[in-house]
Amino acid sequence: MKTPKKILLTTDFSDCSREAFDAAKSLAEKFDAEILLLYVDDDRLPPLVGEFPTQGDQLAEIVLSHRRRASAELVKLAGALAGTVKVKEQMLCGTPHREIVRCAEEEGVDLIVMATHGRGFLAHALLGSTVERVLRHAPCPVLSVRAHAAAA
Repeated sequence: MKTPKKILLTTDFSDCSREAFDAAKSLAEKFDAEILLLYVDDDRLPPLVGEFPTQGDQLAEIVLSHRRRASAELVKLAGALAGTVKVKEQMLCGTPHREIVRCAEEEGVDLIVMATHGRGFLAHALLGSTVERVLRHAPCPVLSVRAHAAAA
């Protein structure tokens, strides 16, 4: 693996992603690399949402409010990195694993750093793993940081 100069750090703002944040920060400091901090807002709607016409405006307001909060949190996280490494934040909407891979390709990143939540077998079987899907399709190495049991 070549020395990373551009690191894509994904976040979902969970406690688990904090450990990936720390790992990416350490790597960026060590290799004088830039961090691209990415949050993907999963735009897939759960079943039955949108089935009732009166929900349309309410749903749109909930989505907009969530995206505003996510954007503010992303800026806050980027600010925590800004003193020690060069950082750029980005928020995308779509299917997380697809958007992460697409962003990595378009931005020419050298390394993707992601947290893995370490869910149980049943949750993994039903939901799949974003990290696993990114690993299969990523154009560069992926560092999967497993959260400690206390955070998971």
